[in-house]
Amino acid sequence: MFYDKDSIDKQFSLIENKLEDLFIFEPMPSYKEGERWTDEFRIRDGHTKLDNGSWVTIHKATEYFQALKKNTVELFEDKQKIHRELVVSRQKNREMEYGLRVAEKALKNSLAITKELIDE
Repeated sequence: MFYDKDSIDKQFSLIENKLEDLFIFEPMPSYKEGERWTDEFRIRDGHTKLDNGSWVTIHKATEYFQALKKNTVELFEDKQKIHRELVVSRQKNREMEYGLRVAEKALKNSLAITKELIDE
């Protein structure tokens, strides 16, 4: 689905255009419903009272969407970084295994030559 950072922008832009006129109603935290909180304090903190009497914070859907897009890009970049580190680690591991096999072979040859010299 996401092949690079540009594809993330393309995929998200398809949805973002449809969210321009939508709003998200986030409920006000329950602690602000206590007696110490007056309506002025709630309004000062950006909350709005709905017709049914509940208090919410109104956000544009595009703001939430931008945050989601940003987090997705960060996750993609982290995944790419970890993938590169994994590839390098695998390559180092293979090179070390090869070096150990070569060293083992050289040691066996050396021991065989030493044994022949001792036997003579």
